[in-house]
Amino acid sequence: MTIVNGDDELMRELRSLFTRLDPLAPRALEQARFAYCWRSVDSELAELSFDSLLDQDLALAVRAGADPATEPRMLGFGAVVGGEDVAIEVEVTPGPRRASLIGQLLPPEATTVELQSGTGEIDRVEADELGRFLIEPVPSGPVRLRVRHGDRHVHTTWVSYVGA
Repeated sequence: MTIVNGDDELMRELRSLFTRLDPLAPRALEQARFAYCWRSVDSELAELSFDSLLDQDLALAVRAGADPATEPRMLGFGAVVGGEDVAIEVEVTPGPRRASLIGQLLPPEATTVELQSGTGEIDRVEADELGRFLIEPVPSGPVRLRVRHGDRHVHTTWVSYVGA
């Protein structure tokens, strides 16, 4: 019989007992880790909620027949983080060589904004106290934004910008 003093010692003893008497299958442990990782997916993934390229009414009003590759594109992403609505609004403007991205965080806050390209490269910029930021140039191909909001990170869905 083992005498246990304190919570840490009790947990070590219980872990040892379960490891000997009822070991966990590696597959079950892997599935538990995956389930734990997905516990907060809704609050950390900012889904695309608006895209001017896909909204035909707005596209016709703004572009009036112009080539989408030469016109600004507006996108909105939204998430709920810790019970608070978070929005990331961006405008991507094609340039002579590469596009630029102007954005704003709502609610506004000064924080680091990262743009990750499909190749894994990450560009970091600082948003000001009004939540405004500028990223130049925007790489071609799929990209996503990552923003620190309080003690959490919010990622946008992957998007490819026309004309970028």
